[in-house]
Amino acid sequence: MGAAKTPVLWTTGAPGTGKSTTAWGLYTRLTQAGGSVAYVDIDQLGLIGPPPGGGDAAHAIKAANLLRVLEVLRGTAQVVVSGVVDPARPYIEGPDFDLTLIRLTCDRDELRSRFLGRGSPAAALPDLFAVADLYDRAGFGEAMDTTGQRPEQTVEALFHRCVVDAGTVRRPDPVRPLPGPVTVVTGPTAVGKSTAAFSALRDLWERGMPVAYVDLAQLGFTQSPDPALLSAVWRGYRDAGAKRLIVVAREFRPEHRQVFDAVAVVHLDADDTTLTERVARRAEGESALLAGDELRGAPPGVRDRVAARAVAEAARMRASGGDRVVLDTSGQEPAETAAALLAMVVQ
Repeated sequence: MGAAKTPVLWTTGAPGTGKSTTAWGLYTRLTQAGGSVAYVDIDQLGLIGPPPGGGDAAHAIKAANLLRVLEVLRGTAQVVVSGVVDPARPYIEGPDFDLTLIRLTCDRDELRSRFLGRGSPAAALPDLFAVADLYDRAGFGEAMDTTGQRPEQTVEALFHRCVVDAGTVRRPDPVRPLPGPVTVVTGPTAVGKSTAAFSALRDLWERGMPVAYVDLAQLGFTQSPDPALLSAVWRGYRDAGAKRLIVVAREFRPEHRQVFDAVAVVHLDADDTTLTERVARRAEGESALLAGDELRGAPPGVRDRVAARAVAEAARMRASGGDRVVLDTSGQEPAETAAALLAMVVQ
């Protein structure tokens, strides 16, 4: 008898329907129940540009990378995926997994309220409704109306569709070093790694340079070893035409280094006052919202604990040394840090 297929539950839908919130809630609930589970945000598998590599071809790149990731995740009892799909080709196929595609919907008044409530601009509403209409006409997947539902109710409804099991521990495949150039941006919590690195990425795209981007924290929602995941995604980006990679990681461990022939590490540092201020700004919603964000909307007590942790991390990382270039960002605005990082990436 062959090995059991990995169940994959994918929540999709127009922006504002709750696909990411629902998927993250499922991941959290399954983890708390003791299940072997991985969460994949499909948008994190298509961060390559400039177009056409990251434009019309984005859906195909994401789908191909997802198949690579699912191969690494064999043995996981349940995989949860969130993100938009190509309405013309909404399904992916593979011999080792069973896909359940859930298309979340809600009425237009509620969709408007949710979209604006998360800070999205009113000027984007016509495009939002056009996407929602397109998804409704295509009719792919299994429609689930979430009108009037609280996020936890949607999670509860789908939790019973998931597998809660310990999974199968499997030995990771050997990782073959891949060429670069690769720039890794490290630093303590809230120092501004993602903001600076993504700004540098956009500047490189504007210059027409084919560059890809990986946030290791966003590949870490799994019990599988992320060196294998990092290797799989970088191979996918290289196949799609990327010539350079930017990686964001709190710390770049030895097992990550084995993925690449050579890397340049830029470590962002900041003094205690700056880190504390940046934690507060993150809590107030200054940065992009990512899965697992512990700071967005956090009360003062949580902010204080995270700030203390960030200060301790910075001190430990300062003392650790290593083969890296240190960029002191104390007192800098995000644009200043991004410009300094960009100069290091392209030198």
